Amino acid sequence: MNNGKKNLLTNNQFTFFLMGFVIGPAFLRLPNVIVPIAQQDAWITAIIALIYPVITILISCIIIKKHPKENILVLSKNYFGNFFGTVLNIVFMLQFILYTAAVTEDFVRLTRTYIVGFIPASKIIVIAVSLAAYNAFKGIKTIGKSCELISYIFIGMLFFSLSALKYGKILNVQPVFGAGVSNILKAFKDTLYFYTGWEAILLFHPYVEDIKSIKKTALKGVAICGVIWVWTVFATIYYLGVDVVPKSYWSFVMVFESIHIPIINNFRYIFMFTWVLVVFRIISIYYFSSAYNLSVLTKINIKKLCIIIYPFILYLSYKISSSNLFRKKLIGFATPTFVIFNLLFISLIAVFIRFKYKKGEKVKELN
Repeated sequence: MNNGKKNLLTNNQFTFFLMGFVIGPAFLRLPNVIVPIAQQDAWITAIIALIYPVITILISCIIIKKHPKENILVLSKNYFGNFFGTVLNIVFMLQFILYTAAVTEDFVRLTRTYIVGFIPASKIIVIAVSLAAYNAFKGIKTIGKSCELISYIFIGMLFFSLSALKYGKILNVQPVFGAGVSNILKAFKDTLYFYTGWEAILLFHPYVEDIKSIKKTALKGVAICGVIWVWTVFATIYYLGVDVVPKSYWSFVMVFESIHIPIINNFRYIFMFTWVLVVFRIISIYYFSSAYNLSVLTKINIKKLCIIIYPFILYLSYKISSSNLFRKKLIGFATPTFVIFNLLFISLIAVFIRFKYKKGEKVKELN
């Protein structure tokens, strides 16, 4: 894939493109994961957890400043050598493939619960992966435009959840710090799956029109997502209470049941329609990223790879969706492993860039 002008993303599109990696179906159950541990203070955990994406972006921007034209797959070979660089690139790629299947499984469970419970999981997987593969086949510019449009629709829909303030109880979020600092911090680990994906900035920064504003662009995305994450957890606790939250797998969906519009029988279905678009966005992004990584590693055209990996993504998605225990163990192990790997990987490259120049020559720095 070339990075000619027609393939470049505007900074606004890139902001929403990065957000597309972290806002997906799992986001609806974020309260369910951390409320049992941090109780009414789970929203504080959601704030503290922003440390991870902020650190990831800041370290990434150090790398991008020195290498505005080269992504992490190229830099890893430059600084670790061809063999070790390739090995690291393969590990880096695996997370995108795994998350493509994991997000698809989340989508299957969500749609079968709230929309089309009569359709077998296998057919939903085929539909979801096929649409994602087609969007990925169209290229990064098409994905960037769809991310921008879908994000505006999604953010607009979220404003309706403010109605939870009318029907909830302030006692549900009190006392503040009542769960204890240790439990607030303990829940931090469980947010990692929901907050990962910002590492993609090091893959696709060469495809941004105004690379000099990359830090502002990325941090804007983190800020928007931060508000969404914290509000999701706070609103869910405020409306439902900590005793009710664990009883629903996607507790935030129940917040939209507080919305009463005379001409609409159940606003939740309007929200679910919007959510299908959001899930389509994230599956497309991860599918495209998987194909892109493979394209760089194998030198095979990315459009061909979008077709080649199709049956594998289908199989992996079906495998994960067929066993909840398998999914839980796989994601439970893989997520913290990839988080540690990503931080070490990009941090080492940043250190090498800071204290060494390849072959004693200064790298071209972004002014």
